[in-house]
Amino acid sequence: MNAHENRNGAVTKGKRWDVDGQFPIGVFHIPGPADTSHAAYAAIRELNANLVVATNEITTPARTDWALEQAEANGLKMLVTDTGIRWVQCEWIAQDADDGSALFVRKGEPIGQTFTTPAVEGLKLAFVSFKLGEPPEDESLTLRLTVYDSPGKNELVAASSWHAAAGTRYPEFVFANFPQSREADRFALAPETAYYMELSTESDKPIGPLLTSREDAYSGGAAYRGCDELGCDLYFQLTLATPRGGSISAFAPDSRPSDEFVRTFVRHYKDNPALLGYNLIDEPFGEIYSSMHGTTQAIKALDPDRLVYVNHYALNDEGEHYFSLEGTPPMRYEAYVTDWLDTNPDLMSYDYYPFLTSGLDEKVHYQTLEFLREQCAAYGKDLWVYIQSVAYDTFHIAKPTEHEMRFHVYSSLAYGAKGYIYFTYETPHTNGETGFHNGLLLPDGTRNDTFQYAAAINREVQKLGPALLNLTLDHVYHTGGLPPATRELMPQSGIELAEGGDHSEQSPPLIISLFTAENGDKFVMIVSKQLLEVQDARLRFLAKPEFIHEWRNEDGKKWHQQEEVGVLSEADYDKETGVLSVSLRPGEGKLYRIEG
Repeated sequence: MNAHENRNGAVTKGKRWDVDGQFPIGVFHIPGPADTSHAAYAAIRELNANLVVATNEITTPARTDWALEQAEANGLKMLVTDTGIRWVQCEWIAQDADDGSALFVRKGEPIGQTFTTPAVEGLKLAFVSFKLGEPPEDESLTLRLTVYDSPGKNELVAASSWHAAAGTRYPEFVFANFPQSREADRFALAPETAYYMELSTESDKPIGPLLTSREDAYSGGAAYRGCDELGCDLYFQLTLATPRGGSISAFAPDSRPSDEFVRTFVRHYKDNPALLGYNLIDEPFGEIYSSMHGTTQAIKALDPDRLVYVNHYALNDEGEHYFSLEGTPPMRYEAYVTDWLDTNPDLMSYDYYPFLTSGLDEKVHYQTLEFLREQCAAYGKDLWVYIQSVAYDTFHIAKPTEHEMRFHVYSSLAYGAKGYIYFTYETPHTNGETGFHNGLLLPDGTRNDTFQYAAAINREVQKLGPALLNLTLDHVYHTGGLPPATRELMPQSGIELAEGGDHSEQSPPLIISLFTAENGDKFVMIVSKQLLEVQDARLRFLAKPEFIHEWRNEDGKKWHQQEEVGVLSEADYDKETGVLSVSLRPGEGKLYRIEG
């Protein structure tokens, strides 16, 4: 019996994921550590997005905690990750209590903390961070962290500096460069051994307040002022890299992040009000599903109501080597998807960017949507998709136009997508002419014209959100030419073109999707595949329903009779003939409720 089936073989509907009741709209490749600020996250909110996927080196406790604060301040949620999941298996020592007396580091008066390493071989120092009451106002201030063998400071292990110009209240000391790898050279630490780390400054001004625990909260060490042991602990997060992991992430076919690491990871974030869930891995190979499933179960045991997110490859005939590690053994796309769905994940997500320099790649776009919507229906899972918002010369991916972006969103919604994420938000920094360019934010931080396109589209979708989240997709049909893997509009759909009567290239190019709401109401979404000009079409509903109402993407608070809508175009429904007239902007979709 598959994981999605109950004892009677019926599909068990999974949880429907939203963002505080809103339709999930996210961004990928978010502002990096140096750009994480209230203003940067306010701009994401201006995009009418509500979700950020932790990427772009936001993979350490200090960077993630600061990003979560900016997200919460701007009404955004986050899918978090960590170096120990994204890059290489790690161990994480945490002292999270911050309710004690504040400490200040002064010139000649260092503050320290002892810690004890876990019983794990091959440990190497990666990151250490602390917590201030607020970011220092003086950006010229500098802290130095020195790690010794003991408070006696007999042997120096490592040292690193932090500059207040970083603009965060989480001073982070980096002992390893990005991206992380199992082979990276780092400062080795012995297992089950006590070490001493000391914060000092040459600045004339005191630096603080450093937050501490009210009492002795960490059994593996204690805080120090100079040579004096205190009855408390500094708040600190310490990442220790290990030699374990896979070729592209912390997951290997035969190993995964340790249960102790997962416990620390989840407990650190689970009570954060800006947390939506955990970003496990992007585009995994099929061989590591068992390891990923084990980590998912470990997370769910501690935080069962949060999303564990994984994004997959599309059904691309030229990319089958992606579906299994190094291409051996070979894996077909069906197994790549169903093997993952058999683990009972929270949802299914994939990315593909169909607008190439040569034009729209209809085959991959539609065959992936067709296959995944069928599998998601069979397993009772929501489908999320990525939306193209950057150019990438290496793969001949073009900068999308406004109409192409709108079509990418609405065609995905027509296939039942219940969330989408833009790739990318910031433009990734690459060298040469074969890299990324023209993201929603340009390399200099200014907004591309596509930022405004996306903001307008997202505003439309958020108005449709209350209806979209309530719908289950029944059927998808096409008119005006039949793309690969799709189905033409058939009489049994109950809808036909009001004139022409055929499905040739001369017919209006439309996607027509039929949905059912949880209360049994019937809906239809009509999407224009015409990407250059306004598309007018007349559809005949053979049952001649009494009313057809539009869920307006200008005002999703209430239903409107079709004749009352005139914001975009004059549309109408004639119940005597059963004909609905629609006018669609290039790539636009409209949603209707069928009554009577």
